[in-house]
Amino acid sequence: MKKLILHSILALTLTGAAFGQPGGGPGGPPGEDPCKTERQTYCKDSRHGHESDRCLREYISKLSETCKNHVNEMMSRFEKFRSACAADEEKYCKNVERGPAHMRCMRENESKLSASCKAALPPPPPGNRM
Repeated sequence: MKKLILHSILALTLTGAAFGQPGGGPGGPPGEDPCKTERQTYCKDSRHGHESDRCLREYISKLSETCKNHVNEMMSRFEKFRSACAADEEKYCKNVERGPAHMRCMRENESKLSASCKAALPPPPPGNRM
């Protein structure tokens, strides 16, 4: 179960759906995927989202430093979120399917979340501000 949770949220983190950076992330222009070239080179047959992110992790040794840094930063953010929000997730979103609906549930309950979880909660994706 932990593995499913990890993979579901990690998929969101790497695609930017949950942990996207409005400025495009380290080393990239605003709004641009720092792993765009690698996705096209190594993962062009993968569907956007979890499949594409898993592919990037499989090719981590071949990624540019910018993309590697982005992947590592997103994984680090996910771990901080998971650690800070475990109790809140269990309390407010336990029965919500992992993925976008789960993150939406967390945002809908933001006023009830612990201070540490609120601090770790990623912003909504650009164009989807609540």
